[in-house]
Amino acid sequence: MDFKKRSTLTVLGAAVAGAMLGISGAAIAQEHKAVSFISGGPTGTWYPTAAVISEMVNAHYDGQPVTTIPGKGAIGNPLAVGAGKAQFGLSYGPFLKLAYEGKNEIYEREGFENLRMVANIVANTVHIVLADNVDDDVFDKLGDGGKINIGVGQKGSSNNFAIEKILQSYGFSYDDLSASGSNVFEGAQQGQVDAFQNRQLDIYTNTVGMNSGDLTQAMSARNGRVLSLPDHVRETMVNKWGYVPFDIPVGTYDGQSEPVKSLNLSTVIFTTADMDDEIVYNMVKDMAENHDRLIAAYGGFKSWKPTDLPIGHPIPTHAGAVKYYKERGWM
Repeated sequence: MDFKKRSTLTVLGAAVAGAMLGISGAAIAQEHKAVSFISGGPTGTWYPTAAVISEMVNAHYDGQPVTTIPGKGAIGNPLAVGAGKAQFGLSYGPFLKLAYEGKNEIYEREGFENLRMVANIVANTVHIVLADNVDDDVFDKLGDGGKINIGVGQKGSSNNFAIEKILQSYGFSYDDLSASGSNVFEGAQQGQVDAFQNRQLDIYTNTVGMNSGDLTQAMSARNGRVLSLPDHVRETMVNKWGYVPFDIPVGTYDGQSEPVKSLNLSTVIFTTADMDDEIVYNMVKDMAENHDRLIAAYGGFKSWKPTDLPIGHPIPTHAGAVKYYKERGWM
């Protein structure tokens, strides 16, 4: 065979091989129907979190099927996904649990039993900070006529919700406390800090990441310490409201020589039972294996670990997520 013929065959072979590679490559990048991931406002932390997760998942498919959209927050997002107006969403564990169950103070309608958990991501920790002149059994003394001056956060906020439920676990509502002469301050966090520093409040509360600026400012002003919650209170908050038990490690705060029994308010990703297993599997796999990308989108992921993904799910977990968690030995 002469050189010209050999060259022609070589070129034809390369062309055929290239075409076959092209077909193979196209098969790898599959198509998927368009889905939306409802998050929070564009200036908050939920939007960039959802955006980077969507971007990672889109790499598996043609046409970038996952679109991040702004949402109405922790209470509104489960309504949107449950009603089919979005397919993935971000919320907090307790509100997702209440949306799943329905017929409660937050969601008066029937529950969305089709909702499914995907992943537990960055958590905020409940902090009840006592000034140095307040005893650790301050809430137990309320039944004996004791009074408190407590800041509980803005009405409708996740912190206000948490503190209200904790106080109910002790047997008191906000109205009960106000009627008996206690001061329950509902307002913005910065106002709480100022009131605590000025001794108008003796108990400062915040559901936030550990060592946040407002928290450390308040604690240093009154030689404050974080209250360790009794077991019966934690059990109620976990079983009834969907919080996750969490011990604040020794040395997190000045003078803290023992772990503090507290609670985490988990930020969660959820979908519905009819979402296909493959895309959910890809989503949790991408989060588990791309920690650095998550940190770049939101610094709160620095304190998060991939092994946290399956922890504390307040409703049933989607089958696609379960498959990945079992492969890793996490479930």
